[in-house]
Amino acid sequence: MASGLAAGLRSLIEGELDRDPGPRARAMAEKLAARPGVAAVLFYGAQMRDEAAGGGGGPLDFYLLTDSNIAYHGAGLSAAANYLLPPNVYYERIDESPPIEAKVAVATLAAFRARMRPDALDTTFWARFAQPVILVWSRGPAEREAVVDAVSTAVETAAWWGSRFAPAEADTEAFWSALFTHTYGSELRVESGGRVQQLMAAAPGRYQRIHEWLAEAVDQPERRRAATAWRRRAALGKFRNLARLTKAAFTYRGGFAYALSKVERHSGKAVELAPWQRRWPWLAAPFVLWRLWREKRLK
Repeated sequence: MASGLAAGLRSLIEGELDRDPGPRARAMAEKLAARPGVAAVLFYGAQMRDEAAGGGGGPLDFYLLTDSNIAYHGAGLSAAANYLLPPNVYYERIDESPPIEAKVAVATLAAFRARMRPDALDTTFWARFAQPVILVWSRGPAEREAVVDAVSTAVETAAWWGSRFAPAEADTEAFWSALFTHTYGSELRVESGGRVQQLMAAAPGRYQRIHEWLAEAVDQPERRRAATAWRRRAALGKFRNLARLTKAAFTYRGGFAYALSKVERHSGKAVELAPWQRRWPWLAAPFVLWRLWREKRLK
């Protein structure tokens, strides 16, 4: 990337990372940052956009970036699970009136950075952090620089793949629609088809600038190579996300019920559970999630 474009992109990312997250997010971030081994706390997702607009109220979404799995989790199964399949996901709560609730994903800073590149097989990290995010807390300048670098790389990676998915001469909306249609298609999603438009409507100028800066002309042989490479990522992504949802049923309080409520809300149809599945949700989770996937209620 030309030095001028790199500087412009970095300035854009730093401006987004430095935004005010709102009092609820700040309070939760202070609690999370006090844990051992935490290097940075990121606030992201739909609630981040609502909080910035002063209309938040639901559970907040955070990423905790750590020095190592053992530094945060201690030696044991949690550290091993996060090494094999990051992130681990947990429920956090601050008992105020009203309470502040959060879904917290934990990954090492090294794992976070490694999954931002175009050659990463796990697409979920860069796809999420190519979208706006707020750095609520970092331990020091080195950790802040690492986050800025990682998020900038995520945006570059999104543009790299978008250039290979979007039609030649695509406008900004078509460019990002092509990219996010592919990334959502490689996950288990229950969101409505208008999700891409909602993302872009929240920051239209931002997506237009990135498109203008980073979109590139790509010939047909390169597009075919990218399509072949993506098929492998999409196939792995479905199973990876199923495994993550199953893991979250063990670590995120109410995680199984939360996942089912999202399916019901977006599909308009109740999820039927056998009595044993209601009694032992942690055991039922992989079987129920697999059934919902085969029924195409998870896509």
